Amino acid sequence: MSAPTLRILAVEDNPLLARALRPIVADLGYELLPVAASAEEAVAFFDEHKPDLVLLDVRLRGSQDGIDVARQLNARRPVPLIFVTSFQDRDTFERAKSVGAFAFLIKPYDALVLERAIELAMQHFVHENQSGAAAAPAAADPDLVLQADSLFVRDGGKLTRVAFADILWVEADDSYCHLHTAKRKFTLRISLRDLEDQLPPNRFLRIHRGYLVQVAFIEQVDPHTNEIQLQSGQNLPIGRAYRADLLNRLHLVG
Repeated sequence: MSAPTLRILAVEDNPLLARALRPIVADLGYELLPVAASAEEAVAFFDEHKPDLVLLDVRLRGSQDGIDVARQLNARRPVPLIFVTSFQDRDTFERAKSVGAFAFLIKPYDALVLERAIELAMQHFVHENQSGAAAAPAAADPDLVLQADSLFVRDGGKLTRVAFADILWVEADDSYCHLHTAKRKFTLRISLRDLEDQLPPNRFLRIHRGYLVQVAFIEQVDPHTNEIQLQSGQNLPIGRAYRADLLNRLHLVG
């Protein structure tokens, strides 16, 4: 089973362009959800599929255009928006800016331009929607985009979703760190300290200057060897400075 990746909703009422977009998105390594051909479909698909990013045609058939749709989507849940249009007039551009568009692309779809627009939109979206220190490392790191319940990491030229719930442990490696799940290891260009600041503190705990673990996956604690064992069978050392915090987080009986 392939790793989950960025899910994109496209709102495009031209069937030929909608069909042309699907292989482009697939080649970029992302998932294109069912394409909405109207404002009504766009809202329904948005609620049903919960995309990570939306591509919006500005001009749609009917009384509502893509910018009207964007306002409705923003009212439901903030999401990065990229507008795609055949119209290059200033008024359309200004209207797109008014609803928080992260990019404004001219048709026909160009794979390289779209790829870069998606990456920038995801980075800027996080920077604008997370306040304070939490936003800074994520915005500065080209390999990491944080979401409410997961993060996206660069993996072979694409952004792959890693749910917080799937992270077993993280290992420091100078200015890099290695993020381990049950199936994969990802290497990020971010220090362990900066990544720790981004992860939910109720889930994760530093047990050593070089290791961060998800508390729910701790299977055993051996006070004699100063090691923990995770449910995956991995043994990790406990640093003296972190031992008390670890024991305080565990539910000890007897």
